[in-house]
Amino acid sequence: DEEEEEGGEEGEVDPAERAAAVAAEEAAARAQREAGGLVLKRLRGEPGLCAALAWSPGEARRLSFHQFCTFGAPDAAAAASDGVLYYELVVGEGLENPQVGFATDGFESGRDYYDGDGVGDCSHSWGIDGTRCARWHEGDEEYDFEWAAGDVIGLAANRATGQFAVGRNGAWGGGGAGVLFSGAGLRCEGGVFPVVSAEAGSFEVRLPDAASGFAHSPPPVDLWGEAAAAEAAEAEAAEEAATAEAARAEAARAAKARAEKEAEQRAKER
Repeated sequence: DEEEEEGGEEGEVDPAERAAAVAAEEAAARAQREAGGLVLKRLRGEPGLCAALAWSPGEARRLSFHQFCTFGAPDAAAAASDGVLYYELVVGEGLENPQVGFATDGFESGRDYYDGDGVGDCSHSWGIDGTRCARWHEGDEEYDFEWAAGDVIGLAANRATGQFAVGRNGAWGGGGAGVLFSGAGLRCEGGVFPVVSAEAGSFEVRLPDAASGFAHSPPPVDLWGEAAAAEAAEAEAAEEAATAEAARAEAARAAKARAEKEAEQRAKER
């Protein structure tokens, strides 16, 4: 989340230049689609000013950011394999305020102006930030996950289990890697899609359509089960604690009632 207010003075584009930038973006989207691939496009930010997308058929996309904005691939929601949508990002140099992850179709797009809200600033998106070591969903929370330039970050969303996991250089455990989020929002009917926000620096974006393929594999099946089992155990422990607390409260109420009744009986006997 960039701290500039919506519509802040982050630079202005001449109307003719803006129109040309929008036309260029539409042409890039059309070319990606005609090549049989997914479409990575700007969802929020100033056209022609916020970022540059470099792409050629079958290759990974490269996003270079000049101002905080958000790109995404909404049509990738249908590209999930066995219920899991996986993509990779190669971390570039000079990243500032990155937030990367997944969003549902409730994520508001079409904001053709500077917007400091990115992935995970709302209830319709979830993100990870290995620069500031935070995870994002309706705001940020400190999280022990860090990346460096050249790292390959794997991002996976399991629609069936409602989980989002992150990996680093093929590892899905240790150093904060693993399941980041679980919840009904990630099991939404329309699925989720890749989204990438940043203010500066670059990412190489490898979507499921890249002819070059991925550097690493999606998370193993048991990762989802282990996380679910841990969550279930935590929920069971919380339920047991609540039951025990309720029993203690009930015992205290009964003891108080007995004491009051005994006191009342003694008073009558006097």
